[in-house]
Amino acid sequence: MPNENLSVADARAILERGGVFDRLAPFDPRWVGSIPLDIHGPDADADIACKGGPDLPAFKRALETAFAGMPGLSVMDNEHAGEASVIARFTLEGLPLEIFGRRRPVESHESYVHWLAERRILALAEDRLRMDIRAAKAGGLKTEPAFAKVLGLGGEPYTEILKLASPGDEALRTIIRNAGYAAR
Repeated sequence: MPNENLSVADARAILERGGVFDRLAPFDPRWVGSIPLDIHGPDADADIACKGGPDLPAFKRALETAFAGMPGLSVMDNEHAGEASVIARFTLEGLPLEIFGRRRPVESHESYVHWLAERRILALAEDRLRMDIRAAKAGGLKTEPAFAKVLGLGGEPYTEILKLASPGDEALRTIIRNAGYAAR
């Protein structure tokens, strides 16, 4: 099913039919990534960040049990930025999913903070910004580097997007206008 025509509503319906959020409820799941921002390409996966809790092996077992039998299920230990995590990957109705959990709350995951900043920027900017980010991603960039390129941000893209999580809306509007886009 994943293709250029996959809408946010279609992806949400797949996740709901599969009971993904219900199965993950004990782990405070948050749908992040490019699909809920509507900047995804045809090969996008649905990314879900979770609080794995203090016992990551228990989180890993819970994922294996909750999603047993899903096509392509793999649940593995991972290390991200020097921090232990668990990643589950599988396909649901043709939509690739990636569930990511760390010990700490989701609100402190960089991926979630990036996502919040990107969502705010898109809400404050004209739709042309969204189209240009899609084009940058279609050209091979990941989401944060695409935002950084389109907005003309200097420095390391992941760090620069984290910095955009805290300024007020007017500061973000200034960044948007400076990049040549109309701000709402």
